[in-house]
Amino acid sequence: MQIAERIASKGVETAIISLEMSDYQIIQKILSKKTRVNSYKMRLGTLEDQDLAKIGQACGEIATLPIHLITTARTLQQIENIVRKLKNKNDLGLLVIDYIQLIKNKGKFNNREQEVADITRTLKLLSLELKIPIIGLCQLNRNATRQEPMLSDLRESGAIEQDADNVIFLYQEKEQEDSIIDVTLKIAKQRAGEIGKTYLKFNKAMSEFKGVIRC
Repeated sequence: MQIAERIASKGVETAIISLEMSDYQIIQKILSKKTRVNSYKMRLGTLEDQDLAKIGQACGEIATLPIHLITTARTLQQIENIVRKLKNKNDLGLLVIDYIQLIKNKGKFNNREQEVADITRTLKLLSLELKIPIIGLCQLNRNATRQEPMLSDLRESGAIEQDADNVIFLYQEKEQEDSIIDVTLKIAKQRAGEIGKTYLKFNKAMSEFKGVIRC
């Protein structure tokens, strides 16, 4: 969400296809980060006048951003149709999909791994055809919660690792209950660069990541 908003603020047409959240939930997250109003207060409706004023102003700013929110697509074929139309009509510059394992494929496959492999390959070819980056969120296997995530932890298909130009993991090195937590960003694969780690702070209430410097 943060990447999509940032890119859109530069005037680049951006599409977010969410198979998990409603458009209302997505907008709520964007508003929380932009206004610094606790998202929990938004969900409960316990907003003060100053909060409402901030939200009203932010809504006007968000409305001008070239962001397309799509929450009705469920199949790979629907996603392809939507993305091609946005490319032809609006010159789409970025696509974000949340998340890959929720996409269904109308084709016939012997198992889910084959289905996911076809999905990732199609998305890779779509990215090359339309000349746009596609960011696909992905679930990890359950054992990834007990250790530093690895490429083998990508759930349901090794094709995700194979087809992706970059694989980036976000995880906590230790459990934290604070409202602002330490997050490690691990670049596990980069087709045209180095791999490595950097560190972030994540503000749960504002749904916001910030970079930090560690000595």
